[in-house]
Amino acid sequence: MHKVVFSIILILITGAFLTSAYSQEEKKQDFRQYLFPAFTVSTVKQSTGKPSKLMLNYNTVTENMVFIQNGEYFDLVTNGVVDTIYMNNKRFIPLEDFYVEVISEGRFTFSIQHRSDLKEPGMPAGYGTTSQLAASNYLSSVKLKSGLYNINIPQGYEVEYSPVYWVQKDGKWYKYLGENQFLRIFPEKSKELKQFIKNNRIKFDKPDDLVKLDDYCNYLYK
Repeated sequence: MHKVVFSIILILITGAFLTSAYSQEEKKQDFRQYLFPAFTVSTVKQSTGKPSKLMLNYNTVTENMVFIQNGEYFDLVTNGVVDTIYMNNKRFIPLEDFYVEVISEGRFTFSIQHRSDLKEPGMPAGYGTTSQLAASNYLSSVKLKSGLYNINIPQGYEVEYSPVYWVQKDGKWYKYLGENQFLRIFPEKSKELKQFIKNNRIKFDKPDDLVKLDDYCNYLYK
């Protein structure tokens, strides 16, 4: 399997060039699978070396950073050299084989894993109803000799946003989807956190609510 092994040192592309490439191709790309409605000039910070500027977006289906090169869209494969990416005034860091957005920092680091599932077009299921299955065998990118190329999603397929939440505690990452899982990570302060969730009507499917909860959690552990 060949991928675009992207050397940050070799791609010191100017912002003007990136903007030009984007403006020529933006209308051709289907943005349903992306986190943002447009590619933007972003800062890629390495563990060593100087930061670089690239035109980036995040594919929530493949969970890869995507960059524009010669008017084409390719996955950003960096062999572990990327430390942080700043995109659309948000901070992203690599975790396992995907990126997470950091939403709160203190004693603990809270993050969102932006991910989506592809849903196949509804199929007849009898009595005038339809059934819908996850399109686990459908590719939103295709492997070419030149790299991993991002393709548009066909008509009829739906992109269903399904985020996962993470927190780094004592050097270890924990994921959670709801209140009970969250409280189990912080047993020492579960009473206070549960009361905060109730008083502030925190919804775990609303990122803005989670930022409030995460900030409060860091405050409790000062």
